[in-house]
Amino acid sequence: MTKNFQVTENIQLSENFCSREFYCKCGQDHEQIISEKLVEKLQSLIGLLGADKAIITSGYRCPAHDKAVGGNGYGMHTKGIAADVIFYKKGTPICTKKVACKAQDLGFTGIANIDSTYTAIHLDVRSGVKWLGDEVITSAYSITDDFYKYYGFTRHENSDIKTLQTILNNKGAELAADGIAGNKTLMEVRKYIIEKGDCGELTQWVQERLNFLGFDSGKADGIAGNKTMSAIAEFQKKNNLGVGYLGGSDWNILINGK
Repeated sequence: MTKNFQVTENIQLSENFCSREFYCKCGQDHEQIISEKLVEKLQSLIGLLGADKAIITSGYRCPAHDKAVGGNGYGMHTKGIAADVIFYKKGTPICTKKVACKAQDLGFTGIANIDSTYTAIHLDVRSGVKWLGDEVITSAYSITDDFYKYYGFTRHENSDIKTLQTILNNKGAELAADGIAGNKTLMEVRKYIIEKGDCGELTQWVQERLNFLGFDSGKADGIAGNKTMSAIAEFQKKNNLGVGYLGGSDWNILINGK
């Protein structure tokens, strides 16, 4: 579903995006069109990438502006279902090769790198035929049916994220256990904190995750003792987080850490 906005409006659309970021850059006073599905997927992609922010370099385009920047006047941007984006982590653009793979996992149907430095990417939620492209090479057709294969990345079955989703579902969430830490998963897990003395399967999952990332929490016994809390503190220090209990945005980095 798309919504219309006036250029005088600036509506918060999600945690990281407001409507003005998507407005046509032609400078004319006309209605702006933005897809709710596009915003939802972009927000989920921020979480999946572990990004700090995303900058929309081009969102909605009126037909005249689309032609002015090299489009055909009736592309995905003119329908309000596309955005060109740069994702950042710690001030550095995330390579669009990685972004393309994660966007593919989230079900974007139009994905393409759009510059030779692999920092900006086109993303859209078109219906029908998918377009997985690289405009540095060509904008005429899809270059692949699988970005993991095309860019030579290994696709890992993210069983630990599936386990986390199952744990959250046992606590009353209604998540698809798909191994993708999208916005809904992150929103659910941020309802919880891990502090000294906590016990249970979520605590055990945190211990296993910390051990995987190289922070020694000892045996994953589901009890947050001194060693677990020390591992949490080391994880927080390394990632420039507040030290103490595990909660809030700590989860995003814990889940998406490599």
